[in-house]
Amino acid sequence: MLEESSSLPEFFDIPESSCEELEGNSSMSQESRFVQIFEFKNMKFHYFRDEAESSSEDNSSPNGKKEIRPFIPRHNHEYENREFIEILEGAEKDVFDEALKLESLAHPFSEYYENIKSTGNDYNLAMNIRALFDNYPHYKALRFMAKSHVWFRRAPPTEILPSIGHSAVHQFVKMDGDHAIYRVILVKSDKYILMACHMNTHAFHRGDLRFVEVNNRTKTNASPYSCLGHLALGDLVAVSELSITEEMPTTLGNMDVYSATPETPCVWMVKMMTLLKRQTFENVPFSFLGNGSVVALKWGQVLNVQIPPMYGYPQNVIFLGNGFIPEKVPEFASGLDEEQHDLLLGLTRNISKYPWSTGTIFSYEYSPYFTSQFDLGHRAHAIPNPDPDGVVELCALMGATAVTAVLVGNFDCRSFRMLETAKVAQNLISFTIENTGYPQPYQLWKANARIVISNSKTDAEATISTVFLVGGLLKFTAILSPEYYDFQFTDKIHMVSQKEMPEGEGLRDGFLEKIPDGSNGKRIIEALYGGYPIVDETTEDDDVTYYFPGTDRIVLNEFQNEYVSKLLKKTPLTLADSPFGSGKSMTIATAAYYAARESRLWGNSQQLLVTQSNFASVNLVDITKRYTKKCRVVRYVPLNTWMELSEGSRTDLDLPVMMRPLFMEYVTGRKFHSNSRYLFEMAKYLKEFKLIEVEQMEKRCQTYFRENTFTSKYDFDRLTRLFFTFYQPQIVITTSDCLRNVLPMLHEVSTVQFDESSQMPESALIQVLSMFPYACFGLVGDIRQLPPYCDYSVVGHLKMYGVGNTMERACRGDLFPRVVLRYVYRCHPVTTKILGSEFYGRNLLSAVKEEDRNEFMRSRPDLWQNPKFPIMVLNNNTPGIRDLTSMHNPVEVTIVSYLIDALTSSPLYSIHPSNIGVISFYKAQNDRLLQVLADKPVKCGTVDSFQGTEKEIIIVCCTNEVINGFMAMPNRINVAMSRAKQATFIIGNVSGLRMAIHWSTLVNEAERFGCMRY
Repeated sequence: MLEESSSLPEFFDIPESSCEELEGNSSMSQESRFVQIFEFKNMKFHYFRDEAESSSEDNSSPNGKKEIRPFIPRHNHEYENREFIEILEGAEKDVFDEALKLESLAHPFSEYYENIKSTGNDYNLAMNIRALFDNYPHYKALRFMAKSHVWFRRAPPTEILPSIGHSAVHQFVKMDGDHAIYRVILVKSDKYILMACHMNTHAFHRGDLRFVEVNNRTKTNASPYSCLGHLALGDLVAVSELSITEEMPTTLGNMDVYSATPETPCVWMVKMMTLLKRQTFENVPFSFLGNGSVVALKWGQVLNVQIPPMYGYPQNVIFLGNGFIPEKVPEFASGLDEEQHDLLLGLTRNISKYPWSTGTIFSYEYSPYFTSQFDLGHRAHAIPNPDPDGVVELCALMGATAVTAVLVGNFDCRSFRMLETAKVAQNLISFTIENTGYPQPYQLWKANARIVISNSKTDAEATISTVFLVGGLLKFTAILSPEYYDFQFTDKIHMVSQKEMPEGEGLRDGFLEKIPDGSNGKRIIEALYGGYPIVDETTEDDDVTYYFPGTDRIVLNEFQNEYVSKLLKKTPLTLADSPFGSGKSMTIATAAYYAARESRLWGNSQQLLVTQSNFASVNLVDITKRYTKKCRVVRYVPLNTWMELSEGSRTDLDLPVMMRPLFMEYVTGRKFHSNSRYLFEMAKYLKEFKLIEVEQMEKRCQTYFRENTFTSKYDFDRLTRLFFTFYQPQIVITTSDCLRNVLPMLHEVSTVQFDESSQMPESALIQVLSMFPYACFGLVGDIRQLPPYCDYSVVGHLKMYGVGNTMERACRGDLFPRVVLRYVYRCHPVTTKILGSEFYGRNLLSAVKEEDRNEFMRSRPDLWQNPKFPIMVLNNNTPGIRDLTSMHNPVEVTIVSYLIDALTSSPLYSIHPSNIGVISFYKAQNDRLLQVLADKPVKCGTVDSFQGTEKEIIIVCCTNEVINGFMAMPNRINVAMSRAKQATFIIGNVSGLRMAIHWSTLVNEAERFGCMRY
């Protein structure tokens, strides 16, 4: 909302009789009337009910209860179009004609349009907004630019338009006169900032036309009132006249586009404009996230609410909302063929881009029916219910959208001016933004969100590391993506925005109807939502032994064999409860290999392996790499993600690496490809990474680069589709985060296995179930280790249905056949025995001998007193220091640094730094350790980042002398203590550790075996 507007627009009006209607509804019980009156009066939900309409229409919900009709904006229909089509005469016409010639010659895009009309007598015949955008030719942009020379000579308007609370703006489709299309990208207290949608409007030389302002002197079509308070982010307007502002230069055309930002004072204000018709929606169910954004049933993106509830954001409640989704406009005027479009993309690739706005909800009402369905959730098939599939779809879609939004961090579509900018290190920057506007950025900007920083040379990308609110400012540190390490804050003004949510195949409205009845996918979803469990239908009529197919064949143990057998015998879903170090990666890889071998006989389907992080998947890649001569394997990693990975997290099977030799065959001409467009995409990719010179390419590519100095960036999605077509991988490894992007590349999948399934979001499983309902699934993980990560903004039912804890729920409820992998191959037998007793009910068996895991302890008596016990406790009585919401401990950092030096530099027995891991319970302590150990390849991280990782030696940092709640969590302790193959150091306050459950056992045992240092 704009502060200058004192009254609400029409679509915010709240009828005074609404609460009285509820009070007078005799059909409701006294308790129901009280509940609804309280919710409507105190939370201020905005609705409308027309008595005449309610008497003539059936407003009943599917359960027979009366629903209050949401208010629908009454001015969405097209009013009489009063667009003024100006006809220039005399001196102004002469100025315009001359300017049109100059702009046509000066415009760098003109050569890409074959037929540029010189007159503007054609009338717009578009009957919808999409058609209007698709029929905006380049010559209209030229005429708009030429008319600016006329407007430059006119006096600015002085009349302040009156404000009104309703019917201030009207929406139209048809525009006949000269105009340019702009969109609202910034809302200020006394103005809107608009940005040109088509780059043709400004090109490179007319930066003055890129951003314009709308104020209380701006007139809108068919209205005498000010539009302030009546537009929203993402609104599209057709600007038909501009006027100079105080920032107007003495001449036009001397402001390049790179120096223009939304915070640069605008050269032009809009004098006359038309609000283009919105893409509206009505009665769409939605629910609030914890940060005030909302997720809706129909769209895989977050939406904004124009007027929030007065008393916080209600959780576990469904509302029906009315609003609009902004249309996306092409970057260039119509009339380009595909090749010309790509060339223009290359020409303009360094012009800063700003995110498209998310949708806006104007009015909404509480929905008792949908809220009851939301509450039903996982019990949908367990109790009598007329629409169990509707419940499943509602819950799954809401949860999936919330998880996707959190994953990307795309909660805010606004751009902010960066203050106090600094390049701290090669890959680290710091900056602040003002915590102003609604909603406040503090609610929507969080750690791990990806951001884009505008720059006159090229936009830079980074990932937020820390966010702190200090007074009225948000202070950030962010890690630059490796390809932007050379970025510097050289411009006068830099803008920052969150990176847009990537396109991908997520869950969509109606997905459940497309899953065939009786398919594996349908049966699994029904079991998860209260239906019949899936029982084990396999028989033990054969005694098959499976081998890992490496150079040296490895026989699987009986528990691993049982899991592989169930997956291959078409069990819809098999659970493999796999404690730490139980050989789960080898089990998964073996099952995938045998499934791929069978698929060659029955139709050549693919096998999908899903991990929870790229780092965790490295071990799986290393294992599958041993049989790549027998089976084609690729790890799907999008290029932008791959660029941000450390060298230790990259592999030879990564998609960006595997593409190179395959594409080289075609680009060099050793293989022929008839489609030149695809060939040029491959050539651009190889050239970008400096893998080939133009002179080494085949003739078509040489001609292409010789004739086109500026080429667009390659389309990585298109290249990915090409790779999958050429290579036809049999096994595809990816992460839960990348499923949206990789699933459309797969043609048929027969098995899907989720590694570290205890951390798998439920939405990821349901997404794959909906795409490949006849596949067989395996969930492999340890429910006694960390559950799925969940951001603070996803709470209540959204967390339950989107993130969930599927593996644990399935194991506890016996929903699917289950195998327990009992043998532990990683840890020292004593470690396995202690952890098995503490966390696994003495159900673990060590598969290694003591002498296989004590070489370090035997060889370093200077560090280790008793080689028969693999845990050393180092007492640190120095208290931790509060660091905002975290803790750090300088003495502990010193101890760790000493230990690393001692471990890596002894002539007796040295450990390579890459075989050492340092685990911190506090992020602030981890940040300090990363700084101190920056020159050593030692993995430092929090407990969460170490799940799925193993090292020879682990150092566990407790940091705080008080063992508080999260440090005493059994699954967190279990992860920290089960990472070491040989030995674990614990640095902590012994007195505090003795008072904490599980920690006390470790300390007492270490003391009993003489492995305690004070």
